[in-house]
Amino acid sequence: MTEDLRQKQIRLTKELAQVKAMNASANNDKVKKTKDMTMGFPADNTPKPSPASSDIPDVITLPPKRRGKTENIPF
Repeated sequence: MTEDLRQKQIRLTKELAQVKAMNASANNDKVKKTKDMTMGFPADNTPKPSPASSDIPDVITLPPKRRGKTENIPF
């Protein structure tokens, strides 16, 4: 009652297809992350006062760094 190679290959491909179908249905049950931001407003949606002009300090930035000068050495 030995199967020839062709019948064995057909049986194995059917079993593989069944296993793939079972795995695909198992993967569909998982919750997937989405980047959809239309879920609604955040829980803390109380109105916040806008800052007055005296609350924002004047910003003084440092000057850009200068590259150091190198000597003219040929080697």
